[in-house]
Amino acid sequence: MVDHQHADTSPLARAESKERMLRAWRRAALVAALTGSMTMAALLAGVVPAHAATPTITVTATSSNPRVTGDVFVYYLGGKYGSARIHGTITGAANGEVATLYAQRFPYATAAKPVRSITLSATGLTTAYSFTVAPTLATRYQVKLFARKSATTPLAASPRQNLYVAANGYFTGGKNCGGPTCRETFRVYTILPSSALGVEMSKHLYPYFGLNLSATSTPPYPRWLYLNAGNASVSPAHRISASEFEMTVTYSFSIGNDGAAWEWNWCAKDTVSRDGLGLPGSHGCGAGRIRSTVSYLG
Repeated sequence: MVDHQHADTSPLARAESKERMLRAWRRAALVAALTGSMTMAALLAGVVPAHAATPTITVTATSSNPRVTGDVFVYYLGGKYGSARIHGTITGAANGEVATLYAQRFPYATAAKPVRSITLSATGLTTAYSFTVAPTLATRYQVKLFARKSATTPLAASPRQNLYVAANGYFTGGKNCGGPTCRETFRVYTILPSSALGVEMSKHLYPYFGLNLSATSTPPYPRWLYLNAGNASVSPAHRISASEFEMTVTYSFSIGNDGAAWEWNWCAKDTVSRDGLGLPGSHGCGAGRIRSTVSYLG
């Protein structure tokens, strides 16, 4: 005997079956949506296409000379004091990309030129870079990131970094004086780029002098030096070569039979906007008095 099973085809049974199918479809749709969301989250947390965000580049300059009112400078042909590092970090660079240093020298009339490049070994989110430079006049530096050496359109660029240059020089002369009247003569030599010779030779030189006396002992050196003190006199500038000139500074002062300690200094005011030498602004040169320990006058 065969037992035949008959499906319930009543309207109520058909309605219940449809409802079960709709619930199953909704569950399947929800699982699919959740799976898609998790897949997208996994993609975002995993490998992101190169340069999904624009790389960023920081830049700063460092030299062996103390900053002056925030500005970094080097001395013209100054050896270790004549060079600086342009350095910073690049965030978001890829391995094998190229960082190129651009320089725009005073008077900034021509476009910045590439001077050096390095190929990056980017192993993390942030990569450090460094370039050594020795400018002869005030120069603006900028670092640009390229996908390869032959590329012409940068992926990113740093802000511009100013680096200034001060004239170099030395002096000769000076002697011990036992009194009662002393006369000290110094020859001051200035070494600089030939393009700045005319401007620098035409400047006024400001001489400073300070003297301490003691009737019983050798006094300490003076803390302050005063403009034109010590009967100072300055000769006109004398050209030695296309990149060097000389001036003579003379002091005459009385010490009697006392112990004496004296100091001197000199300066010319900076005019970086005229010839690309010195620092922007005023830095004490021409003031009525200066500290004997001052490291920069201009």
